Amino acid sequence: MPVQKVKGGYRYGTSGKVYKRREDAVKQGQAIHASKNKRGKRKK
Repeated sequence: MPVQKVKGGYRYGTSGKVYKRREDAVKQGQAIHASKNKRGKRKK
């Protein structure tokens, strides 16, 4: 999901925390993707 400009700043995706700086929203997106990759490699 892309970073969206919303009232009060920027947000990654359609819901969640609103950041004042775009860079912070981008970091949030990177963390989400890293978490998804980590969960996908887990053995059951």
